[in-house]
Amino acid sequence: MENEIDPLLNRDDELHAENNLLKLKLGLEYGMEMTEVSPLSPDVENHWLKSVYAWESAYKNAKRVKLYDYIGRPEFPKWDSLTPEQVSRELERIHTIMENNSVHLSSICKYDDTTIYKFITEELFEHEMDDMRVLGMTCHFTYEEFHPNHDYEIRERAADFVRKIFRKQWNQEYDGIILSDKIFFSGATYDRKGISTIVSTFQDAHSSLRLHKFDTHDVVIEPDYVKASVIADLSAMGKMKDGEKVRYIGACSFKLEREYDYWQISDFSIPGFGNR
Repeated sequence: MENEIDPLLNRDDELHAENNLLKLKLGLEYGMEMTEVSPLSPDVENHWLKSVYAWESAYKNAKRVKLYDYIGRPEFPKWDSLTPEQVSRELERIHTIMENNSVHLSSICKYDDTTIYKFITEELFEHEMDDMRVLGMTCHFTYEEFHPNHDYEIRERAADFVRKIFRKQWNQEYDGIILSDKIFFSGATYDRKGISTIVSTFQDAHSSLRLHKFDTHDVVIEPDYVKASVIADLSAMGKMKDGEKVRYIGACSFKLEREYDYWQISDFSIPGFGNR
């Protein structure tokens, strides 16, 4: 009888069969290569495969629309006609409308409500997006995608480099990206692998390292946003393998270059680093 369930098949067998069919359809219709063996349970994998198939199907047929049309063209007053208190209330209302339409806006840094409200109503509303809706999926935007905060990124790049060194968290494969292809250090030029070797040697010489303070200041960004420099104050402690305790205190300096919208360290000096 058609659609009759084979009594010899249990629930997992049924899910395995359905999952294999979904993988076959994803491969034939969308060119996706799916592995036969999955670390997921059959039930979880089934849910995931259905979500992927629903997204791919919606994306294939989606048209491009302005975000403002996507969320139903809500009425809104202009930012310069509102008091700060009114702006905050309107911003909350617009955020709610966006969230109800599975659209989310976040920011890495803190900005006043007027800045965000103006951005949403004058820029984000005009942004084109795919006109598709998939249950459980949200379209996410970040303010800094449209307005990069170079000062924040530069400070974070220098701080992240120092944290990785003095917390023994450096990983050449993943962290090397914060360095330029060529880095000037201690009177010589190195590639990423060379700096990673110096970092590893420094860390291996210590049984422990502890970062107490790293405060960046005097950030200078060139007008074309291609090069920048940073001065920072460092305070750190270390214990050598032979038991000797050492302190690393003083001013650090960094030079950075921006390539493909990403700031990378091209020159640096850290008190005591590279001497051990």
